[in-house]
Amino acid sequence: MEYSLQNAIDWSRFVEMVGRRYPEVLEESHWRPDMADGELYRQVYGLVRGSEDETVLKRHLRQQRNWQMTRIAIRDLTGLADLQETMRDVSDLADALVAAALDWHYERFCERYGTPIGAESGKPQKLIVLGMGKLGGQELNFSSDIDLIFVYPEQGETQGTGKSISNDQFFVRLGQALNKSLVEVTEDGFVYRVDMRLRPFGDAGPLASSFAGIEHYYEIHGRAWERYALVKARAMAGDAKEAQSLFDILRPFVYRRYVDFSAMESLRELKQMISAEVKKKGMQDNVKLGPGGIREIEFIVQAFQLVHGGRDRTLQGRALTPMMQQLLSLGFIEQEVYDGLMAAYTFLRRAENRLQEWMDQQTHDLPRDAQQQLALASSMGFEDYAGFMSVLNKHRDYVQAQFVEVFATEEASEEVGELSDFWLGDMSSIEGLHDIELAEADIPSFLKHLNDFKLSRSVGRLSRDGVERLNAFMPLLIEALLKHGYLEQTFVRVLKVVESVVQRSVYLVLLKENPVALKHLISLCEISPWMTDMLAKYPALMDQLLDERALYAPLDLQQLNLEVEHLLEEVGEDEERFMEQIRQWRHAQVFRVAAADVTGNVPIMKVSDYLTWIAEAVLNGVVTFAWRYMQSKNGLPGGLDDESDRDPFLVLGYGKVGGIELGYGSDLDIVMLYEGLSPSASAVNERGRSLENSLYFVRMGQKVISLMTTLMPAGVLYEVDTRLRPNGASGLMVTDLSAYKSYIENKAWNWEHQAFVRARPVVGDVQSRSAFNEFRHAFLQKQRDPLRVRDEVIEMRQKMRESLDKSNDEVFDLKHGRGGIVDIEFMVQYLVLAFSHDYPELSEYTDNIRMLEAIERVGLLSVEDVESLVKSYKVYRSKYHRLALQNQKALVESDCYLSEREGVMSIWKKLMET
Repeated sequence: MEYSLQNAIDWSRFVEMVGRRYPEVLEESHWRPDMADGELYRQVYGLVRGSEDETVLKRHLRQQRNWQMTRIAIRDLTGLADLQETMRDVSDLADALVAAALDWHYERFCERYGTPIGAESGKPQKLIVLGMGKLGGQELNFSSDIDLIFVYPEQGETQGTGKSISNDQFFVRLGQALNKSLVEVTEDGFVYRVDMRLRPFGDAGPLASSFAGIEHYYEIHGRAWERYALVKARAMAGDAKEAQSLFDILRPFVYRRYVDFSAMESLRELKQMISAEVKKKGMQDNVKLGPGGIREIEFIVQAFQLVHGGRDRTLQGRALTPMMQQLLSLGFIEQEVYDGLMAAYTFLRRAENRLQEWMDQQTHDLPRDAQQQLALASSMGFEDYAGFMSVLNKHRDYVQAQFVEVFATEEASEEVGELSDFWLGDMSSIEGLHDIELAEADIPSFLKHLNDFKLSRSVGRLSRDGVERLNAFMPLLIEALLKHGYLEQTFVRVLKVVESVVQRSVYLVLLKENPVALKHLISLCEISPWMTDMLAKYPALMDQLLDERALYAPLDLQQLNLEVEHLLEEVGEDEERFMEQIRQWRHAQVFRVAAADVTGNVPIMKVSDYLTWIAEAVLNGVVTFAWRYMQSKNGLPGGLDDESDRDPFLVLGYGKVGGIELGYGSDLDIVMLYEGLSPSASAVNERGRSLENSLYFVRMGQKVISLMTTLMPAGVLYEVDTRLRPNGASGLMVTDLSAYKSYIENKAWNWEHQAFVRARPVVGDVQSRSAFNEFRHAFLQKQRDPLRVRDEVIEMRQKMRESLDKSNDEVFDLKHGRGGIVDIEFMVQYLVLAFSHDYPELSEYTDNIRMLEAIERVGLLSVEDVESLVKSYKVYRSKYHRLALQNQKALVESDCYLSEREGVMSIWKKLMET
């Protein structure tokens, strides 16, 4: 709804007063037109920056502030501007006024003292002004003070004129001059109230700090509320490039690399302090700090940012509205909650601006004066104040309910209270514990394991905070474990995980704050020692327990590749960071597959698909990083130019990755090639150094292996086996496709042809993949003597059995035993090699199930025989996965799977020995 200028004057004494002094601001040509993005900033900055002297500077600062604020108020009150425009314009105005005043003073300070020069870089230094709070988020309210922090890159001294002074003296004096220009009251009023208390050490600290000083401060003295404040920090004036370097320094302090539920504790404590202050000062009707006010919405959003922003950079934004949208997109809040909070936020922020537009005062309290109450209600579109209050209270009630849901701590049950006393006591018996269902026979093991944990070295080395967190968590853990039904093995496994994370007690907070995560931890530890070990070795996997939907829903290949692309964008050229993050990411994806597997959320044949897709996505990411690395060091390989979008590096998957049959502990059998380029052509880098393609791609292959296998805190990506390359371990790490083809056709043994049956491109551009697939089909479809192929396959099978089969009277080797997995694979490979010439469709696939289906279609085996082999193969593979998740070898008792083994051996005899 659009209102008239007279409405704006009636609803704002500030507009009325400025309009009387400067009638031109009320002219429609001044306030009616909307300013294009950035126009307000450029107009104000240009005028103020061009001030001839300090008197003119102060006049321009104040007049521009009053004129533009009047324009903004009229547009807001007449309905021409929505909330987003109002917040943007108020923030842009502050940016322009502060930046213009800063640059004006900096120029004159340099003339007076010389230019400040960095002691390390030797480069001129400039002051960076950080806007905090709503100013940092570019969502400043109408009559706010501005929270600023002054920072400069390096210590050093000024150079140029007269006696030099230190950089810190220069920038402290510059900051003082800037503040004076803004806060001093003249006949034109003031510009802003400036609050500098958010700087390191507050009022007791220096007015301006160097990057090194601010980094040291946050590292040693930084407090939780300062993390909260820095979420919105933005460089509103000064060198933007240097400011980015500063934020790179501050990011690890603000956003932890793991999911950080300690932030919830800190924000909860901060809100309790604010609430106590509100109650003490009678500020219940404060739309910012009171119950259900603006601050509670900000806390909700920033809680999610601080908890999850370290792992998801899309949550590291400064403005509330887009961050709320991102929380919805990522599934942290539901659509209904998003709609309710956004409606409340818009209403509260509009009311806040209308309160402040009345007299240009920094107030958030609802008015008591009847005239002002009516003006506020009318400006918000209500006929009376009661109608306004009714809607306001609905919004505040909704916000408060959501705030409580996010931040509330459950009242400790009576059982938890008893368990707390028990945990803090000597734990010699369970006397005094009521409603605890624990069999008499289980009591000794229960007490022993709990006491052993309490007396462990990890617990003994805890800090005071760590002890407090452990003491708050353990009663909840004990209660959950006992309610689940005491199983000694599960109890031991869960305690093993807790002991591994106890030194990083933020994970205890995560489990304490999230009963669902604790439930999943217990369930998965009960089912699988492998998952227990993964959680103990890589605590960051604890994050996966938070979202039930994601935990049991692995990603497909397209989604996985997309996530790896995002990861590559985030890490840039930082090799160490890439290696660490891709490892953590890979562990998380495999963990999700395992969770879905053991709970029956995915069928067994899909498990290998998911595990193979993860490996493919990892290989694609690693090769992309290595390709960029090689280009940055050595330029493009010979034969490629800047116009080309080719990536000629090709990775072939052999074995299980080639056959899309990867297991949990599988290594990767790969062969690396390059296609379409001459080995003798040369790359030339920027320094004029040349490197032949043959060596270029060998080095790239070495980089790929290094990225995959270097031992990092998060382990290795995969063990990689490249011995299937031409000439095996003695051959080049990477060859060109032509040389590879020549080797396969002319030198490779029959067992290498068998392995080739399962080879497929897992990394490579369209041209490279197409060239390989064309060769693969042509080679497999060559005419061969079936009897000779069969004899060589039998000979190789016998050699493998003699060296690898671990079967004996007690156990059967699922993989290498007679009638096991390898027998099925060898029969398939024999049929593909011997008969693809007659039946080309046999060369189409690389996985055993689809190859068997093709074998059935062309009639090489009966329907019954193929069904028997497929059934046996699936049974073996299923058991193979289950054993891996139990940390057991692929061996079963000798009387297991007798019918499957007999069926496979019968078909082997019929096909291979007659």
